[in-house]
Amino acid sequence: MAAQSVQIKLVLGHSAQWRKKPTTEGYTHDWTVLVRGEDGQDIRHFVEKVVFYLHESFPKPKRVVKDPPYQVSESGYGSFNLPVEVYFRNKDEPKKVRFEYDLLLPNLNDPPINQIRSECLTFQNPSEEFRQKLLKAGGAVSSGPGGVGGGVTGSAGVSEKQIKPPGMQKKRPAPGLDSDMPKKKKKLDKVKGEKKKKKTGSSSSESSDSDSSSESESVVEEALVTTKKTGNAKKNAPNSWDTAALKRLHKQLNSLQDPQQLQEIVNIIEQTGLYNLTASTFDFDLCKLDDSTLTRLVKFVEPAS
Repeated sequence: MAAQSVQIKLVLGHSAQWRKKPTTEGYTHDWTVLVRGEDGQDIRHFVEKVVFYLHESFPKPKRVVKDPPYQVSESGYGSFNLPVEVYFRNKDEPKKVRFEYDLLLPNLNDPPINQIRSECLTFQNPSEEFRQKLLKAGGAVSSGPGGVGGGVTGSAGVSEKQIKPPGMQKKRPAPGLDSDMPKKKKKLDKVKGEKKKKKTGSSSSESSDSDSSSESESVVEEALVTTKKTGNAKKNAPNSWDTAALKRLHKQLNSLQDPQQLQEIVNIIEQTGLYNLTASTFDFDLCKLDDSTLTRLVKFVEPAS
């Protein structure tokens, strides 16, 4: 006997742009991340709440939104992985679904980012009560073999997600965040998406821009480069640079003070994945970067020096 399933689409997305002027804390970007129905469908019929897991450096990084619009707006410095959990108005399993979302910020001189992605959810044999909720929110009934994974046909440009019990959902680590990363790295204080504890409010809509130039000039208090003491290139070294060249680059990076220039350095390093975020720093090791990345850094800092 053919089993019945219901398919429904969710849209995840975000917008991000450079601020005309950094905040008093030095935040260079404004961004908004959201979950909504496709084509204006009202997903509150089957969605109980949406939980956005911001980077741990934000105050109250777990943001729970129980009513539409399901979105969070903030200000910050850098890109990061932002898990999103959508909880269902369902008495049975599944109770929720989890998505991994990469919140990317535009590079220097790039236009604003407006990014969305569509997720197709397939619920196998939902209860009649939950089935009606899904249909009210724009879900469509489809027939196919019973069991998870049966009777699903993908559409171009649409991600499919089979709804399974939460324990079966696999998680992936945030890109570039690795607790085993070496500890001696370049430290760009405040060049990431952290918030100071003294900041009041938890979203950009609750904070105001300052007109004080003296405060905005103190965006970056320190740009300290720490490189390991090594000899000339070792056998299996990731780059062919000698100590003198690394020290010269170290000195050039250490001289940077402009927040936009520091942000561009962060963007270059983020592409390698060889970095580590702490509560107050963006750390990386010059000795572990390849020739191509080091050359890009040099081309960037030489005109600025």
